[in-house]
Amino acid sequence: MRKHGFVQRAARLEKGQSLVEMTVGFVILIIILSGLLDLGRAYFIYVALEDGAGEGAVYLSINPDCRTASDGTKCAAPNNADWRARNSGDGLVDWTTAVITARRPNLYGVGDPVSVTLRYSFQLLTPLMPQIAGVNPLTLTVTANQTIISH
Repeated sequence: MRKHGFVQRAARLEKGQSLVEMTVGFVILIIILSGLLDLGRAYFIYVALEDGAGEGAVYLSINPDCRTASDGTKCAAPNNADWRARNSGDGLVDWTTAVITARRPNLYGVGDPVSVTLRYSFQLLTPLMPQIAGVNPLTLTVTANQTIISH
């Protein structure tokens, strides 16, 4: 009889141990999944920024006079590198927080370099990731370079 009580008690303890292990495992799994969520969002935005910087740099290599809409009447939207960069991603990124810098030499001609740099403040959503990363928001920076092909 005594053996039977010991077996029942051992079975209950094993169930309790399994519950604790499952709880710890779920906590670790949730931390990993939340990190993947933020990492996936960051990668998506980084790819959109690369696309925007590339689009702006290609436009600037063809029309080096039109960095922004304030460069002249012929540079009104959509005829400038800034507008092209901001509108390349079909509105999937909040471009209001992006800083776009289009550069070209003051005196330029065919064969000179141009570049478009985009800086974006990426806000981490999950509560633990800012503590693990040490910063929030993360600043994502992308630069695309081209060569002036017409003037």
